[in-house]
Amino acid sequence: MTGSDDRQVLAGGALAGASGLSVLAMAHHPTSFADAHLAGAVHAAMMVFVLVSLAGYASFARARGLQRFTVAAGLTFYAVGAFGNLLAATVNGFVTPALAARGGVGEDVFAFAWALNQTLAYGAVYASAAAFTLWGFDLLARGGRLTGIAALAAGVVPAFLLASGVLDMHVAGAFLIYALFAAFGVILGLRMMAPPRAG
Repeated sequence: MTGSDDRQVLAGGALAGASGLSVLAMAHHPTSFADAHLAGAVHAAMMVFVLVSLAGYASFARARGLQRFTVAAGLTFYAVGAFGNLLAATVNGFVTPALAARGGVGEDVFAFAWALNQTLAYGAVYASAAAFTLWGFDLLARGGRLTGIAALAAGVVPAFLLASGVLDMHVAGAFLIYALFAAFGVILGLRMMAPPRAG
């Protein structure tokens, strides 16, 4: 990044804000479907934050130069991850509570919905982690040392914890992983808002 302009300040503020608020929303994630309204509200908020974050990362990638493969590939992976998160939130936040409210739905249907949610959530984590890793290497190669290290940490650490089985995508594990992602979003968002400097 060569520095902030009005567009980058707005995009950076939106990215930092959405990232921080996503952690707040995730902290209120219900552990059952007894309160369908809470589940819907939390997941709807998360979906909005995912979309705002995607717009913020798209602005970052545009400023970095979409003609460069690592930047474009990172944005592609992040967009795929965002789409996976939107679908996972739709399943857990709206489809499953609606099925529970109907009653008489077999356990195999809920098992399928849970498996679908988890598949989408895991895929979204790995896609987002790939995006941050690609951007991290690009930042390190082009003068963004501290931001690049943060990007690599946000990419490698959550993916490793998930792949090794240390964490899973149940509520507690998902909260930690999304918090790590959000921390990078806040760091990058603040960096986008800052005056021009190297790193």
